[in-house]
Amino acid sequence: MTDPQPPTASATGPPPPRRRRTMGFLAVCLLVVLLVAAGLYFFAPRSAPPGVTMADLHGVPDLRARFNADRGQVRLVVIFSPT
Repeated sequence: MTDPQPPTASATGPPPPRRRRTMGFLAVCLLVVLLVAAGLYFFAPRSAPPGVTMADLHGVPDLRARFNADRGQVRLVVIFSPT
C-alpha cells in the first residue's frame, strides 16, 4: 500500500515567514519614503529669501559675464535641459 500524500498548503493560509518579512520590509520602506516626502513638502521654503533671484540667460557669453561679475561670492550654476 502506498502512503497518502500530505495535504498541500492552501492559498488561504498565512503567507510563509520569508514572504511576510519581505512584505514588512517593503511596508517600512514605503513609510519612510512617504515621511521624507511629507517632510520635504511641509517644511520646504515656499519662496526664495529676499534678494535671491534667478537670471534667464540666453547664451554662454551671458553666463560667463554673470559668473565673472560675482567673483568672490558663492555661485551656483543650474542648467535645465529638455533631454
